[in-house]
Amino acid sequence: MNNPLNLDLRARTELLAYLVASHLLARQMTGEWLSAAHVVESTLLWLTTNGGGADVVQRVMLSSRAVAVARRLEKTLEPAATSESLSALFCENLRLDFRSPVARAIYRHCVDHLFNSGGL
Repeated sequence: MNNPLNLDLRARTELLAYLVASHLLARQMTGEWLSAAHVVESTLLWLTTNGGGADVVQRVMLSSRAVAVARRLEKTLEPAATSESLSALFCENLRLDFRSPVARAIYRHCVDHLFNSGGL
């Protein structure tokens, strides 16, 4: 039986992508990455919005990796990551909008990151 407080691969990838997108948007708007407090707040917001539950280890693992992934993506996505494209990453309900090519690129990068880092 699965532990209901553990996220499956899709949920882990979506949470990581959400946090990476949040970091990128914050960086675009303020020049700074999200603070630890804002990452915790964003993680809890995502979990509440998506009805997910994650144990502390999963939350820490994903949230601590998000800024490193965002730093790498900042260089990779630079031409496509304009303030308009980053602000369009989120729907009105604060979920990632996968109609956005940038959101899809972030998600794909997060899948690759989890696969390559053993975070599956």
